[in-house]
Amino acid sequence: MSSLDLHIIVKDAQADPVKPAAAAKTGQLAGAAAAGKQLLSTPKGKALAGLGLLFVLLPAIVVPAAVASQKNKQSRTQLASSSSGGINSQTGSDVDPASFVGVDGQLVTSDTTLKVPTRTLDKPQDAVTKKSFEQEAWTPFVKIANGQFDDNCRPFYPTGFNAFELTTMAATAAAGRESDVDAVFKSAASMGMTAARTWAHSISEQFPFQTAPGTYDEQGLQALDYVIDSASRHGIRLILSFIDNWKYYNGVDQYVDWCGSARTMARFEEEHGGDSDTLAMSVQQKEYETLRHAQFFQLESCKQLYRDHVDAITGRNNSISGLLYKDDPTILAWNLINEPRCETWMPANSWCPAALSAWFKDMGDYVRSKDPNHLVSSGSEGFFGEGDPNQSKNPQAWAAQTGQNFVDDNMHMDFAVAHAWPDNWQIPDARQGSFLREWLASHLEASESIGKPLLFEEFGKKLDHPGDTSALSQLRDPVFAATYDAVQRAVEENKPLLGSLYWKWAVPGMPKGPYGVDVQDSTMGVIKTHATIMHRLVNAIPPRPGCVLPASPDKKLGAWFASAAPNATSARGCVNAPEVSLAYYNLFGPGGAPSATAEQLELSAVSIAYAKALHSGKVQVYPTRLDCCRAGGLGAFPQGCSKQSGL
Repeated sequence: MSSLDLHIIVKDAQADPVKPAAAAKTGQLAGAAAAGKQLLSTPKGKALAGLGLLFVLLPAIVVPAAVASQKNKQSRTQLASSSSGGINSQTGSDVDPASFVGVDGQLVTSDTTLKVPTRTLDKPQDAVTKKSFEQEAWTPFVKIANGQFDDNCRPFYPTGFNAFELTTMAATAAAGRESDVDAVFKSAASMGMTAARTWAHSISEQFPFQTAPGTYDEQGLQALDYVIDSASRHGIRLILSFIDNWKYYNGVDQYVDWCGSARTMARFEEEHGGDSDTLAMSVQQKEYETLRHAQFFQLESCKQLYRDHVDAITGRNNSISGLLYKDDPTILAWNLINEPRCETWMPANSWCPAALSAWFKDMGDYVRSKDPNHLVSSGSEGFFGEGDPNQSKNPQAWAAQTGQNFVDDNMHMDFAVAHAWPDNWQIPDARQGSFLREWLASHLEASESIGKPLLFEEFGKKLDHPGDTSALSQLRDPVFAATYDAVQRAVEENKPLLGSLYWKWAVPGMPKGPYGVDVQDSTMGVIKTHATIMHRLVNAIPPRPGCVLPASPDKKLGAWFASAAPNATSARGCVNAPEVSLAYYNLFGPGGAPSATAEQLELSAVSIAYAKALHSGKVQVYPTRLDCCRAGGLGAFPQGCSKQSGL
């Protein structure tokens, strides 16, 4: 440990509450959550249009707790260095855990309402003994552990966005668009977002990745290099899709034109322009394109072309960072394909569901053989197939004929994903609330049945007039607020819901569309509130003891806390207190005993007090000094650590 003392502030008198920096919008955001509940309770009418996950059973969104000033008389107790790397206490039971140096290095009062997930089963007092923990090997990659994402040996709850245009934006470097990519990630990170989803394939004829089978264009790939490097610099993890079902260029249909049978009918888009729109096709053209599209999942030549693309992407050496993609921890996971279709409404395609499930297994195994570091997911919307007990939960009858089957398709994935598009799926306004409530519940149940956690990978609210501020506040904001409330509730209750990504960030210079969210939109305030809560939930749990003990200079992880700054001129620094991790997991880990005493666990009273403060959301912990000292509101201090702290 550093010689710099880590202080607990002991409250001698009630501090005067003051609003946090973001509190100005608290009333507005709480109003959005309340509006969502009120709209959901309305039985019929247009007020229900697109209301997403407005769960009547869920409480209002929890806003960040107010922090208190340090005007009143306070005393201090030190967490001083010890030869064992643990914590010594001079005051024992005199420590009052009611107030600590917590969020952003400020005094946090007992009004904090953060509910930290726990997996404990309280033991009889006479049965409590200190638990031992096996040494764990640290990895920089996100993994699945205990039914959830695991990063730095603790739970990770991704909150973020979809933005498929990022690579196109980065490719237009001559127009200065690379700085726009940085601006997106910087803004997202400053609000507490931790993840984004985009494509590891092109959708534009202007910047194609592949110009012919196996022939790659460096301009497009270098743009992807920049996106990944920028995300890394801003602390954003990426989910990358290998191929798209919808767009022609470098998508499924172009692959089939390369690897399938020769065309006997001209491509519809070539004659009419734009992307494929089956509603505008003749019956003959639609049948032809549907049969042809399915070849992608059937022909070995198409499977091999896909494998070749996997090889090219996972084995690419980033021209900026010098890292192979398969060795880059910035990448959270791979999507095998974005929203696949192998439609069975034509009897000739009756083989599609079994073939698509087999394709997922085969390609998932192949990706892992080339890249064992990263997680693999399907990228599907999550429709239930024909004959599935949950088929009735689909938006319409057509959904069971897409070739997807949520359970079978995700059986061999590392985690399951689901998308929700009630507006696009033509759910009647009066049914949208109940539909989405059942949609999430059915996917959580199905995910549990196969032992997979679930990521809510796409959700959004369509606005016919995106510039209408009243539409934002009355329709979109309540949808986002209630959706995030559902995610937070599921996380707090240890449900297999990993997090959520909204659709979509309104990328500068690109069409906003009916789903885009601008930084200045009121919806972004709702997003920021949720991202802040999820960021605090992550930082309320220390890395597991097997990753931080015994403390030594070469350990990559620790339990890093803000060093208390008695006045504004004091150095802002962070200190490692690994014994708090041991205390936390003895109290609140699997099989823990929350009411155990310091004497029973043979740990210091200060480490017990800090563990309890973490679990109640009154203090934050960081896995590394770098994380603790990160500026911009992401670490212990808004300004980061001061140089004079020596830490």
